[in-house]
Amino acid sequence: MDPRLADHAEPNPATAAERNWLRRWADGDPGAFQALVRPHLAGLLALARRHCRDAHWAEDLVQETLVRAFRGLPGFRGDSALRTWLFRILVRLAAEPRRWRHGDPVAGSVADVPDRLADLAEQDAIARELQDRLDEAMERLTARQRTALHLRAVEGLDYAAIAAVLQCSPVAARMHVLEARRKVMARVQEHLDP
Repeated sequence: MDPRLADHAEPNPATAAERNWLRRWADGDPGAFQALVRPHLAGLLALARRHCRDAHWAEDLVQETLVRAFRGLPGFRGDSALRTWLFRILVRLAAEPRRWRHGDPVAGSVADVPDRLADLAEQDAIARELQDRLDEAMERLTARQRTALHLRAVEGLDYAAIAAVLQCSPVAARMHVLEARRKVMARVQEHLDP
Protein backbone atom coordinates (compact mmCIF):
# COMPACT_ATOMS: atom_id res chain seq x y z
CA MET A 1 0.00 0.00 0.00
CA ASP A 2 1.13 3.52 -0.73
CA PRO A 3 2.68 4.95 2.48
CA ARG A 4 1.01 8.30 1.75
CA LEU A 5 -2.32 6.56 2.28
CA ALA A 6 -1.59 5.15 5.70
CA ASP A 7 -4.57 4.36 7.90
CA HIS A 8 -3.86 7.21 10.28
CA ALA A 9 -5.60 10.43 9.32
CA GLU A 10 -3.41 12.75 11.34
CA PRO A 11 -0.97 14.85 9.30
CA ASN A 12 2.48 15.86 10.44
CA PRO A 13 2.46 17.59 13.81
CA ALA A 14 3.37 21.22 14.31
CA THR A 15 6.97 22.06 13.46
CA ALA A 16 9.53 23.00 16.05
CA ALA A 17 9.38 26.62 14.88
CA GLU A 18 5.58 26.63 15.25
CA ARG A 19 5.85 25.11 18.73
CA ASN A 20 8.37 27.83 19.65
CA TRP A 21 6.02 30.58 18.44
CA LEU A 22 3.11 28.88 20.25
CA ARG A 23 5.10 28.95 23.50
CA ARG A 24 5.98 32.60 22.93
CA TRP A 25 2.31 33.41 22.25
CA ALA A 26 1.27 31.58 25.43
CA ASP A 27 3.88 33.62 27.31
CA GLY A 28 2.29 36.85 26.08
CA ASP A 29 4.45 37.78 23.07
CA PRO A 30 2.16 40.08 21.04
CA GLY A 31 4.00 39.42 17.76
CA ALA A 32 3.89 35.65 18.01
CA PHE A 33 0.46 35.22 16.43
CA GLN A 34 1.45 37.21 13.38
CA ALA A 35 4.66 35.21 13.06
CA LEU A 36 2.62 31.99 13.27
CA VAL A 37 0.08 32.85 10.58
CA ARG A 38 2.08 35.04 8.18
CA PRO A 39 3.63 32.10 6.25
CA HIS A 40 0.15 30.67 5.64
CA LEU A 41 -1.68 33.78 4.43
CA ALA A 42 -1.12 33.26 0.70
CA GLY A 43 -2.33 29.67 0.91
CA LEU A 44 -5.38 30.68 2.94
CA LEU A 45 -6.27 33.41 0.47
CA ALA A 46 -5.85 31.07 -2.50
CA LEU A 47 -8.13 28.48 -0.90
CA ALA A 48 -10.66 31.15 0.08
CA ARG A 49 -10.78 32.35 -3.53
CA ARG A 50 -11.63 28.78 -4.57
CA HIS A 51 -14.61 28.90 -2.20
CA CYS A 52 -15.77 32.47 -2.83
CA ARG A 53 -16.48 33.93 -6.23
CA ASP A 54 -15.91 37.43 -4.94
CA ALA A 55 -12.41 38.60 -3.98
CA HIS A 56 -13.81 40.71 -1.13
CA TRP A 57 -15.65 37.72 0.35
CA ALA A 58 -12.45 35.68 0.05
CA GLU A 59 -10.55 38.31 2.02
CA ASP A 60 -13.34 38.43 4.59
CA LEU A 61 -13.24 34.64 4.87
CA VAL A 62 -9.49 34.72 5.52
CA GLN A 63 -9.93 37.46 8.08
CA GLU A 64 -12.66 35.52 9.88
CA THR A 65 -10.45 32.42 9.75
CA LEU A 66 -7.69 34.36 11.47
CA VAL A 67 -10.09 35.70 14.09
CA ARG A 68 -11.31 32.17 14.82
CA ALA A 69 -7.73 30.90 14.90
CA PHE A 70 -6.73 33.63 17.36
CA ARG A 71 -9.64 32.71 19.63
CA GLY A 72 -8.98 29.00 19.29
CA LEU A 73 -5.21 29.06 19.59
CA PRO A 74 -5.22 28.20 23.32
CA GLY A 75 -6.89 24.90 22.37
CA PHE A 76 -4.49 24.09 19.52
CA ARG A 77 -2.48 21.09 20.73
CA GLY A 78 -0.08 20.87 17.79
CA ASP A 79 -1.14 17.34 16.81
CA SER A 80 -1.41 18.58 13.24
CA ALA A 81 0.53 21.25 11.41
CA LEU A 82 -0.70 24.76 12.05
CA ARG A 83 -1.30 25.13 8.30
CA THR A 84 -3.63 22.11 8.32
CA TRP A 85 -5.51 23.50 11.31
CA LEU A 86 -5.94 26.90 9.62
CA PHE A 87 -7.18 25.27 6.40
CA ARG A 88 -9.67 23.24 8.43
CA ILE A 89 -11.06 26.40 10.04
CA LEU A 90 -11.38 28.09 6.64
CA VAL A 91 -13.14 25.09 5.07
CA ARG A 92 -15.62 24.88 7.96
CA LEU A 93 -16.41 28.59 7.69
CA ALA A 94 -16.72 28.42 3.91
CA ALA A 95 -19.30 25.66 4.28
CA GLU A 96 -21.47 27.93 6.43
CA PRO A 97 -21.22 31.49 5.04
CA ARG A 98 -24.08 32.74 7.24
CA ARG A 99 -21.75 32.29 10.21
CA TRP A 100 -19.25 34.88 8.98
CA ARG A 101 -20.77 37.02 6.21
CA HIS A 102 -22.10 40.35 7.35
CA GLY A 103 -23.62 42.64 4.72
CA ASP A 104 -22.69 42.86 1.07
CA PRO A 105 -19.16 43.00 -0.27
CA VAL A 106 -17.94 46.29 -1.60
CA ALA A 107 -19.15 46.31 -5.19
CA GLY A 108 -17.20 47.86 -8.03
CA SER A 109 -14.36 49.17 -5.92
CA VAL A 110 -11.73 47.51 -8.09
CA ALA A 111 -11.99 47.88 -11.84
CA ASP A 112 -10.55 45.19 -14.08
CA VAL A 113 -8.28 47.41 -16.15
CA PRO A 114 -5.73 45.79 -18.45
CA ASP A 115 -2.07 46.67 -17.89
CA ARG A 116 -1.65 47.64 -21.53
CA LEU A 117 -3.97 48.74 -24.27
CA ALA A 118 -2.23 46.96 -27.16
CA ASP A 119 -3.72 43.75 -28.53
CA LEU A 120 -2.72 40.72 -26.53
CA ALA A 121 -0.53 38.13 -28.20
CA GLU A 122 -2.24 34.95 -29.38
CA GLN A 123 -0.48 32.91 -26.67
CA ASP A 124 -1.80 35.25 -23.99
CA ALA A 125 -5.32 34.83 -25.37
CA ILE A 126 -4.98 31.04 -25.44
CA ALA A 127 -3.60 30.99 -21.91
CA ARG A 128 -6.44 33.20 -20.68
CA GLU A 129 -9.01 30.99 -22.40
CA LEU A 130 -7.51 27.87 -20.85
CA GLN A 131 -7.42 29.54 -17.42
CA ASP A 132 -11.08 30.53 -17.83
CA ARG A 133 -11.99 26.92 -18.71
CA LEU A 134 -9.99 25.65 -15.76
CA ASP A 135 -11.71 28.10 -13.41
CA GLU A 136 -15.10 27.10 -14.82
CA ALA A 137 -14.28 23.41 -14.35
CA MET A 138 -13.16 24.04 -10.77
CA GLU A 139 -16.40 25.89 -10.01
CA ARG A 140 -18.41 22.85 -11.15
CA LEU A 141 -16.72 20.58 -8.62
CA THR A 142 -18.25 19.91 -5.23
CA ALA A 143 -16.76 21.98 -2.44
CA ARG A 144 -14.93 18.92 -1.05
CA GLN A 145 -13.47 18.01 -4.44
CA ARG A 146 -12.44 21.61 -5.15
CA THR A 147 -10.81 21.90 -1.73
CA ALA A 148 -9.05 18.54 -1.99
CA LEU A 149 -7.67 19.30 -5.46
CA HIS A 150 -6.53 22.78 -4.43
CA LEU A 151 -4.81 21.50 -1.30
CA ARG A 152 -3.02 18.79 -3.27
CA ALA A 153 -2.15 20.62 -6.50
CA VAL A 154 -1.57 24.15 -5.23
CA GLU A 155 -0.62 23.77 -1.57
CA GLY A 156 1.18 20.44 -1.98
CA LEU A 157 -0.44 18.80 1.04
CA ASP A 158 -0.24 15.03 1.37
CA TYR A 159 -3.38 12.93 1.60
CA ALA A 160 -3.19 12.66 5.40
CA ALA A 161 -3.19 16.45 5.74
CA ILE A 162 -6.03 16.80 3.22
CA ALA A 163 -7.95 14.16 5.17
CA ALA A 164 -7.45 16.17 8.37
CA VAL A 165 -8.77 19.34 6.70
CA LEU A 166 -11.79 17.56 5.19
CA GLN A 167 -12.24 15.30 8.22
CA CYS A 168 -12.24 12.07 6.24
CA SER A 169 -9.86 9.16 5.69
CA PRO A 170 -6.72 9.56 3.57
CA VAL A 171 -8.20 7.12 1.07
CA ALA A 172 -11.33 9.27 0.78
CA ALA A 173 -9.15 12.38 0.40
CA ARG A 174 -7.26 10.69 -2.44
CA MET A 175 -10.54 9.73 -4.10
CA HIS A 176 -11.75 13.35 -3.90
CA VAL A 177 -8.53 14.50 -5.58
CA LEU A 178 -8.68 11.85 -8.29
CA GLU A 179 -12.34 12.49 -9.09
CA ALA A 180 -11.74 16.24 -9.18
CA ARG A 181 -8.79 15.79 -11.56
CA ARG A 182 -10.87 13.53 -13.81
CA LYS A 183 -13.73 16.05 -13.98
CA VAL A 184 -11.42 19.01 -14.59
CA MET A 185 -9.51 17.21 -17.33
CA ALA A 186 -12.74 16.20 -19.04
CA ARG A 187 -13.85 19.87 -19.09
CA VAL A 188 -10.59 21.33 -20.40
CA GLN A 189 -9.49 18.48 -22.69
CA GLU A 190 -10.92 20.10 -25.83
CA HIS A 191 -8.72 23.15 -25.23
CA LEU A 192 -5.60 21.00 -24.79
CA ASP A 193 -5.90 19.13 -28.07
CA PRO A 194 -3.89 20.71 -30.93
